[in-house]
Amino acid sequence: MKHIVCLGFALEGADYDHEFEFECERFRVSHYSMNFDVKITEEMIKRFDGRCDVIAITGLPSTYQVKDGELTHPEVLRLRNIARVTPIVDGVMLKRIYLPWAMRKFFLDNPSWFQDKSFGVYSGVLDSAFLAALTDLGISPCMADPYVIGKLPFVIRGKAMLDKFMQTLWPVLKRLKLKGGSLPSLALASTPSRLSEFFNSDVIVSNESLLMLFDHEHLKGKTLIVDYLSKKLEAKLSAAKVKEVISCTPQILEESEFNFAVLEALFQAMEPEAEPLDDNKILIWIDRLKLEPRLRKVESEQQETEAEINKYAFIIHPLHAGQLFMHPAARPFRPFQKKLAPLVERVGAYAPVMFWGTIDGGKSEKTGKEVKGLIYTLTETPAMLMKKDPEDVYRRLVRLCHTAKNSGAKIIGLGAYTKIVGDAGVTVNRRSPIPVTTGNSLSACATLWAAKLAVVKLGMVEIKDDFYHGVAMIVGATGSIGAVSAKVLCHNWSEIVLVAPRAHKLLELKEEIKIIAPKCKVTIATSPELHSRRCHLIITTTSARGQKILEIENVRPGAVICDVSRPLDISEEDALKRPDVMVIESGEVELPGDYKMKVDLGLQGKIVYACLAETALLAMDNRNESFTLSRNISYQKVLDIDRMAREHGVRLSHITGHSGIITDHEFDLCKKHALERLKTWKQKGDE
Repeated sequence: MKHIVCLGFALEGADYDHEFEFECERFRVSHYSMNFDVKITEEMIKRFDGRCDVIAITGLPSTYQVKDGELTHPEVLRLRNIARVTPIVDGVMLKRIYLPWAMRKFFLDNPSWFQDKSFGVYSGVLDSAFLAALTDLGISPCMADPYVIGKLPFVIRGKAMLDKFMQTLWPVLKRLKLKGGSLPSLALASTPSRLSEFFNSDVIVSNESLLMLFDHEHLKGKTLIVDYLSKKLEAKLSAAKVKEVISCTPQILEESEFNFAVLEALFQAMEPEAEPLDDNKILIWIDRLKLEPRLRKVESEQQETEAEINKYAFIIHPLHAGQLFMHPAARPFRPFQKKLAPLVERVGAYAPVMFWGTIDGGKSEKTGKEVKGLIYTLTETPAMLMKKDPEDVYRRLVRLCHTAKNSGAKIIGLGAYTKIVGDAGVTVNRRSPIPVTTGNSLSACATLWAAKLAVVKLGMVEIKDDFYHGVAMIVGATGSIGAVSAKVLCHNWSEIVLVAPRAHKLLELKEEIKIIAPKCKVTIATSPELHSRRCHLIITTTSARGQKILEIENVRPGAVICDVSRPLDISEEDALKRPDVMVIESGEVELPGDYKMKVDLGLQGKIVYACLAETALLAMDNRNESFTLSRNISYQKVLDIDRMAREHGVRLSHITGHSGIITDHEFDLCKKHALERLKTWKQKGDE
């Protein structure tokens, strides 16, 4: 009977003894777990040297090939050379030949399976055979080697970059002891956000030994490709709700399945006079056994009924310097925020773009389609963005678009001033690998939802058959949101006032509105002050960047001011001067489903920006298209997004103001103040 001893260097509690027949020979495989103990591994090799036919070792860092030679950890080299009689194998030779062949065969048989999927590899160094196979297929996986090997919070792509990384760190790495505790757990709660590109990969690739060392929470809903799937690992992955697992181990016996090291040991044991294996002998064995490329697909029962999660991305930026201190790295400086803000704002404009967090669990009420949001951020405030050359901003945005695509997103949205710079998303969309939307269609829609509800709650306008017998003013009427708001309001209000600085644009807009709503009275002006004293609803949607656009003292008592601008046009100080005027913010909505906000958007609870919600809504509807672009919003698309929102369950969250959610009691109080002030307002003849 031939005896193979397998030492699982990185495994714990996986001991077994198994007998079987192979090629008319009786074999015994004894497996021992070493739990990263180099001394015990050394003793076991010495113990079985000359007393067994082959020693197979799994879990040791393999030799990594670079352009100028090989990189082998000194302790690995020493362990390989301890035995004087018995040959030692590790399965790397078999992997190097078999894995690229198996992966390519799977690719040719299932070409659509690889489409639109992003790939992540825990370590290209420790899984160089997988890396070579993916590279041959034209796939450039995201590799977490810097973090897995050196706990450095970034990822890399490409063999050349991996070679450079290893050669740079090798003088340090080769001095480190081989310890399991030195590896990060990869638990989501303790992992740097800059690894998001890796964690957002659709498919994760790993060897069994490495995978057993990590926390598996981040694998929920993902596809996993492993070299070998043991029963113990399969149970762990099933508990983690992995979507599916593809195992790449060839099976030579119907009743048994062995890892690559044991398979290579079998071939070695059959060699006469223990001659060492080489590539040619491996090929002879593959041909002799008629081994076919085999990838075993195991689907998790927990995931079979779940809808595939669509990913979308969204780009935000700080609306003022104070929000820069929300970043974990800047939180210690919050006590000095007032003094440091100007400096941080200037320096922040040159900081790299970054991943900010995720929004998990959004689910369509219509289809049950689940979506996941990847939130990225620029570091510029509105003032700094508007000072920059648009080309500089385009480059930063396009870079994020590529990052989002590599993380599996199929559409990306632009938030706040990122959609104002330059040509409002047109150039970014042209250069982006995935569709871009500004979200302004749903922003306009949510503005009208909030304005309508606020006017109804105050009850200061006569409403009959959904028609408002009052005056509505739109400040910034020729802008994208302003123009479409005017086109919608003109059907339900007796008079609308259009305000914008460019008179010729106002004349054009007035002509359009008279065609679609001939019964509505349309007044135009370049300043709101001439008409603010008689308006029941004022919508401000400007790019004033904090400049005063409206004298609050001239606003009619009981009016609703719906401030769509970011930053807000109406300051909190001005709003407090008029308790008889209801100043609301607009555009914030709730997504359907039990979603989890793993990101700070600067909003309360589960509220999200409407422009973000448009991106999520398009993902739910499988409409991965550039729905809203440029400074013009299609009136028809606003109606379309309104329909989609109602179908999928996106709705207005609350009506919010400077201090957060506005309660019914606050509306009642505002109405009381307005009725009181209107008595003197009318006596002055201001009505």
